Amino acid sequence: MRSDPSRLVRLLEMNPEHQWRPEEFAAVLEHQLSAPMNVEWDSLDPELAQKLRMLSEADGLLLRSFADLLYHPHPPVELLRLTKDFAKANRHLRGSYLPTEVATVLYYASIVSALVRCRERITQLSDSALLEGIDWVLAQPWVSERLKDLFREGKAGLKPTRGKAPDPAKI
Repeated sequence: MRSDPSRLVRLLEMNPEHQWRPEEFAAVLEHQLSAPMNVEWDSLDPELAQKLRMLSEADGLLLRSFADLLYHPHPPVELLRLTKDFAKANRHLRGSYLPTEVATVLYYASIVSALVRCRERITQLSDSALLEGIDWVLAQPWVSERLKDLFREGKAGLKPTRGKAPDPAKI
């Protein structure tokens, strides 16, 4: 799916207090997945940003975007962990340019990618909580099939536990 560049420009120029509409989520998510990670890391502490650049370019990986990271067969776990933290912070940051829903997808995508690609758990969420989050993502019509495939793969390896899982929107 190709995003209309003029529409993305308008989205990025919006006031951060903008009330996002569901029909905008697909374009924002696509833009976020294809955006160079260096741009996202530049707002971080310079030492951490340098570490991220080194991780994203280590061993010739050349991970230039979040999509490169999430779909890589063996992504650096530390970079997935930092992506999860970035997304979680944007979910709760007042005035974030990312809609909460898009940040939530990126949050769960980094966790699922670590589980599927690295066989590592980078969250303390239970399997039931992860399954609830995955099911929420899979129910979103604006999430691409390619990304949903990653979530389906992650879902297959999880087992629900007893008890009520937390609401994914409140994590």
